[in-house]
Amino acid sequence: MNIIVLLMSMVSVKAQMWMIPDTVAVMGAPCQDMPLVEDHQGNIYRTVQIGKQCWMAENMRCTTSPSGKHWISNPTFTISTPLFSSYYVQHQVKQYGYLYNWDAAMDVNREEEDKLVANTQRRGICPQGWHLPSSDEWSVLVNALGGSNVAGALMKCPSSLWESPVFSPNVECGFSAMPAGLFTEDGMSNLGYDAHFWSSSTFDRAMAWCCGLYSYNNNSLNSLDYKCYARSVRCIRD
Repeated sequence: MNIIVLLMSMVSVKAQMWMIPDTVAVMGAPCQDMPLVEDHQGNIYRTVQIGKQCWMAENMRCTTSPSGKHWISNPTFTISTPLFSSYYVQHQVKQYGYLYNWDAAMDVNREEEDKLVANTQRRGICPQGWHLPSSDEWSVLVNALGGSNVAGALMKCPSSLWESPVFSPNVECGFSAMPAGLFTEDGMSNLGYDAHFWSSSTFDRAMAWCCGLYSYNNNSLNSLDYKCYARSVRCIRD
């Protein structure tokens, strides 16, 4: 309970208190020297220390590129243009953040994407001093929480926003994953059922690695999917 009170005291906006219910014990404390981090638009995010990693505990919600690239909002589906997707109700952005395709998450256009060096750290849309996690860094997080078969239960925010059937843990690691779904050529899908997060690790021109959590099991899985789909973004400290 003391840890929960500490976390809540660092968030001045009372509307965010649903994120960590009082009935849930939170394992992860904020990063010791950086409990909050600010992006280039002035949005403030909580942080959480899990093992040796310092993560953002909320999804990115910037609407412009840190490097000034042009983005498209609420787009007609396209594979090659950096885009982000918003929700129909504005208050959902506070809960879920925005969804970004891989080019937007990495803050590159298609020409720059072709010149990226594999396995190099990339800031992407993250705050200064932070970066888009690689698939290996996602794996470190998952392993720190007991492996892919159980980590999802600890990573999910145990909120009613996760649709039934929900595996609701009594303990949460502080990562507070929200079921923001994803955006595909069919529009918004799986809101309330899935959480999908980009990694910086590319596979080929069309696909990259991402981390997925699901309402119907406790898994946390790294998998390949199309870069043109829009997903949530979490950042990890350099």
